[in-house]
Amino acid sequence: MSGRERPRGRLPDGRVRALFQIDRPDRALATGGVLLAILTYLAVLDRIVVVADGSGSVPALAALSLAGGTVLARFVRPRWALACFLALVAAGTQQYLASLPATVALGENLGPFVGDTVSLLTGMSILRIINADIWALTLVPAPTMFAWYLAVRRRYVAGATVAGATLGLLVLTGDAGTTTTLLGVVGVAAAAGFGTVETTPTAVDASRRSVLVGLGGAVVGASVLDVVPSEQAGVGGGGGLGGFGGGTTTTEANLLADSESLQIQGSISLSPTVRFEVESEQVGYWRALSFDRYSGRGWIRTGETEPYDSPATPPGPTTSVQQEFTLAGQIGRLPALWKPVDIDVPASVDAYQDGSLAPTRSLREDESYTVTSARSQATPDDLRAAPDRYPDGIQQRYLALPGDFPSRVADRTADIVGDAASAYDAASRVEAWLESNRDYSLDVDRPSGDIADQFLFEMDAGYCTYFATTMIAMLRTQGIPARFTVGYTPGERVGESSWVVRGFDAHAWVEVYFPGYGWQQFDPTPAGPRRLNEQERLRQARLTDEDDVDTNETGPGEWSPTPTPTPTPDPSASSGDGTATPIPQRSGAAPPGLPETAPTTPTPAPSGVAGSVTREQAALAAVALAGGVAALRLAGVDELAYRAVWLRYQPRKSPLADVERAYARAEYALEARTRTRRPDETVRQYAAAVGDEPFQRLARVYERAMYAETASETDADDAVELADVVVGS
Repeated sequence: MSGRERPRGRLPDGRVRALFQIDRPDRALATGGVLLAILTYLAVLDRIVVVADGSGSVPALAALSLAGGTVLARFVRPRWALACFLALVAAGTQQYLASLPATVALGENLGPFVGDTVSLLTGMSILRIINADIWALTLVPAPTMFAWYLAVRRRYVAGATVAGATLGLLVLTGDAGTTTTLLGVVGVAAAAGFGTVETTPTAVDASRRSVLVGLGGAVVGASVLDVVPSEQAGVGGGGGLGGFGGGTTTTEANLLADSESLQIQGSISLSPTVRFEVESEQVGYWRALSFDRYSGRGWIRTGETEPYDSPATPPGPTTSVQQEFTLAGQIGRLPALWKPVDIDVPASVDAYQDGSLAPTRSLREDESYTVTSARSQATPDDLRAAPDRYPDGIQQRYLALPGDFPSRVADRTADIVGDAASAYDAASRVEAWLESNRDYSLDVDRPSGDIADQFLFEMDAGYCTYFATTMIAMLRTQGIPARFTVGYTPGERVGESSWVVRGFDAHAWVEVYFPGYGWQQFDPTPAGPRRLNEQERLRQARLTDEDDVDTNETGPGEWSPTPTPTPTPDPSASSGDGTATPIPQRSGAAPPGLPETAPTTPTPAPSGVAGSVTREQAALAAVALAGGVAALRLAGVDELAYRAVWLRYQPRKSPLADVERAYARAEYALEARTRTRRPDETVRQYAAAVGDEPFQRLARVYERAMYAETASETDADDAVELADVVVGS
């Protein structure tokens, strides 16, 4: 091989050095655009791994992938780089398949894999996959290596396409936020625009147009994303409330509008509209569903639904309770006492993996359904004696916390729990501490950090989602499985076994797992202040004649039972929190319809969410502003504005400079109306060919001044006056 030959596929050293010693600003900007697009989707994947508390490291894997892309660009042709990309995709797929529960045969793995992929492409968050961390980690190497490989070889548009497609997938799943998406689009636009810049004006104009399209799409897209609530915001998705709940400012809409995710809000309001009526011999919390994965900002339900097939009765002693629900409007949930084991509903039913049920279509006004529930009858002594060894599936789903969860929460919880001898005692102490040390309020500002950490250390008050979230996080730091549960409190009692439930009865509470007895209810939210807020909201609604706040059975007067002799205490009677479990009454909770705690001044229902600007909104505004400025700059708007002022306003300096600028102004204006002066054409020839009498006179003054290299004040005055005539004509 001669000295001038090099191995096939190997780039000249200069091509690789160009990555670090880029000789043109446009190439530097194009490379930076590809890198920005890569970093945006890596940031999303890193957050997914952190929330899922995965053990892998996205930054380390990304660094290796970038290094691999650089090496491949030095030695490998595109066709072989594409083969490496496909090999990495295959390896990642195999790794993910190996992590799935079914490992007996490929077909058993392939089904869940295909199902997950289809669901992701149709809007399911990656965080809803139980092994989301593995999925995210397997996505890192292939697109990162290949996109960077293409950027190093100066195939900027192709590299941006790979990175943009990866980010696009995360946008489809709802995991990429507004700011991240905007940054990614800006990166793709920069790579596409600056990566095609050449020396010809036509190519420059084409590149400008491409960048403008990208930046414009980014700004418009970000505006749409900022206005339209996403699935991750907890206000959309299927199986919701249908016509109930109104906007995102009500507790009901926040808790029950989305079956897949719940984002904890700031200030919130109450809806007094009647939702349904219940006939039941026992009263309790009408449970809808639960969430298991905590993100630091809200909750996500992992796993998919399956067709209903008679759920198993919970372990331990239970009693059977039948309830009949009659709807006052459209609803996409099936509230019931825990745990429903049989149901008669005028629609097909799906079952969540947590045992909750949901109709496949929203039920309508006046439709009814009947549920039979198996209610746990475990006593406090039973729960204290429960073993502390939990099934692997329970530990995996209900002990997880984000990888960056603040350690001080565990320290404070350990102090509160103290020497508790059992998980039941520990849960009871945490519940009582929160109930006694935090006030109830609907008017709060959502903190910028982790919700549980901020509520425990920085906030004085909150509503049910704050109390429940904090208790669950605290228990998980102590190795006690707990989950976030939503539904409705008992409502207004209107008969011996009849209740009317309104929108403001929507509530969040805690369920703790006890081996041998299943999930047991705890509620750390102070019940007295919560009920007073609801009663005040109902009073206001009645005063203003709001629609659908009362039925034939309800009204300003409270239902009173017929006096009967005091019965002998029954261990299965309703407990203080309105449930039929025999857990002793806890402070602040009282049976429905009876006084609860000393009167507390109710928190006024806010008119809407507080208008404070969040850090994400500020970042979005900054990025949008920067993108707008860049777009204006690339479009030449700044130059046009400068030229407009330059043409019509001429400050006076020296006579010679004034004559020179006056002629330049006039020639620029005339070129826009006629044609550009040719390089071989003199000033006098150009003026004779295209100019009128004022421009010809100005040309003679300019030509004389340039030859003499001097001009008089009279020449300068004449030149400026003639230029003004030409520009204004």
